[in-house]
Amino acid sequence: MVELIKQNFDENCSTYLKFKNLLINLLGDNVFIEHIGSTAIPNMLGKNIIDILIGANDNNDFENFSKILVNNGFFVGKNSTEIYNFFASKIEETKSGDVHIHLVINHTERFNDFLILKEYLLNNKKECVDYCNFKKYILSKTLIELNIEELKASMLQIF
Repeated sequence: MVELIKQNFDENCSTYLKFKNLLINLLGDNVFIEHIGSTAIPNMLGKNIIDILIGANDNNDFENFSKILVNNGFFVGKNSTEIYNFFASKIEETKSGDVHIHLVINHTERFNDFLILKEYLLNNKKECVDYCNFKKYILSKTLIELNIEELKASMLQIF
C-alpha cells in the first residue's frame, strides 16, 4: 500500500546530488539532469522516492543512455515510449529511499511537463498544499470507489 509521508527535503537533496554525480560519471557532464517530483519540493508529502529527470539530446543519446543505465543496475519499468524510459533503482516494489529515473528526449512535451509541474509547485505554495490534499484523497479511495468522472471533477476543483 502506498503511504504519503512528510519528507526530509535536505536529506533528499543530498541523495539526489550523490546520484547526479554517479549519473554524470556514467553519462558525461553535458547531460541535462534535474531533481523532480515530490522530493524536490519543500514540505511536499510523497512516497520519499527520489525522481530524476535526464534529458537526452537525440535518439542516439536516448538509446545509449538506456543501455548504460541498465548495464549499471537500473531496471526498466513499464510505459516506455520512443521518447521516454522509466528506470527504478530496485526491481521489486519501490519504497522510501529508492530512485526513479525518467529518461526523456529534451524539449519534448513530456520533458517540459516534468519541469513545468516542478516550477509551478515551487512558486505556488497554496497549489502545492492543494496538490498534497489531492494525493491524499486519491490514496484514501479504493480502485472500485474511484471513477474517472469523480477524478476529473476533483481535479477541476483543486486547480
